[in-house]
Amino acid sequence: MKSVVFIGRGLAEYIDMFSLDPMELEGSRILDCAAGVSSFRSEMDEMGFSVTAVDPLYSRTPDEIKKLACESFRSHTMNHRDFLRDFRVDGIPVEDYRRMVFRRFLDDYKRNPSEYIAGELPFLPFDDGEFDLVVSANFLFLYEDLLDYSFHVESVREMLRIGKEVRIFPVYNIHRRKRSLHLKPLMDEFNDYDIEVRKVKYHEEAGCNEMLIIK
Repeated sequence: MKSVVFIGRGLAEYIDMFSLDPMELEGSRILDCAAGVSSFRSEMDEMGFSVTAVDPLYSRTPDEIKKLACESFRSHTMNHRDFLRDFRVDGIPVEDYRRMVFRRFLDDYKRNPSEYIAGELPFLPFDDGEFDLVVSANFLFLYEDLLDYSFHVESVREMLRIGKEVRIFPVYNIHRRKRSLHLKPLMDEFNDYDIEVRKVKYHEEAGCNEMLIIK
C-alpha cells in the first residue's frame, strides 16, 4: 500500500503505545504485526524475549528496504518539519531517534532473517494460538480511507486466531485524528470477547492516545 509511511518505532514507544510491562511479558510469545522498520523485535530480543515480526515488506532485500525507508523518512520529515522540530523520544530529537531505530532494525533484519516473516493481513502464515500477544501499530484504523470495514473485521479475526490477546494502536484515523468510523461497529462485532479502548501514555499529536485491546 503506497500511502503507508515506513517510519520505525522503538521499544520505548511500544511500551507507551501498548501499555506493556516487560515483567508481565516474561515467557510470552509475541508477534509484531505490520511491524515495518521498527526495532521492537531487536530490542526485546536483546532482553531475552521471544518476538517475531511480520510484514509484507520482508519479502524485500535489506538494500531494497533501506531505499524505501529512506525515501519515506525524507518525505515524512519534509511534510512535518515544524511539528518534528521540537519532538523528542527518550530525550533524543525524533529525527535522530528514527535513524537509530532504523539502523537497529536493519542490523537485526540481516542477522536474524528467520524472525522476520513476509506476510500481510488479513491472512497470516502462523498456526492457531501460536502467540500469547499480538501488537499492531499505525496501520489498522489509521488508514480507514484505504482499508474498508470488512478488511478490519477479517484482520482482527485473523489476529485473534493466532493470538490470545490483540492490542491495536491507535484507534484514530490519519487525517481527521478522530476515532475511526470502523471502531464502534468493530467493537460490536466482537462483543463476545473481552474488548476495551484504553488510554495510553503515547501520542504524537494531542489526543491520539488510545488503543484497542481484544482477548
